[in-house]
Amino acid sequence: MPDEFAQHVIEAVCHASVTPSVGRRTFERCMRALSLGSTVRIGFRHPAKAEAIDRIWSERERLFDEYNASPDKLRFLATLPWVGPVTKHSLARRLGVYAEHAQRAVA
Repeated sequence: MPDEFAQHVIEAVCHASVTPSVGRRTFERCMRALSLGSTVRIGFRHPAKAEAIDRIWSERERLFDEYNASPDKLRFLATLPWVGPVTKHSLARRLGVYAEHAQRAVA
């Protein structure tokens, strides 16, 4: 699950402030580089986003554990590198945070 969590975060970062097609291509390049054990900097023009993605991937187990332990998942997502006020909401949707809140409200 830490890998899946990190992939969702990385995908959200890749899609931030770009068109969907650019975000998809960037995400695919990043995951290809990471699967080869490389840094994403080799194929990413944005150095700050590349650094954030490399950090998210290298710290994915700790970040996943902290996310699961967090009582306020949305607030936690905002602490991740390169996840801002808009990106945290798209990431929360990808992770099912809003669905969890809706289920709790119904129960």
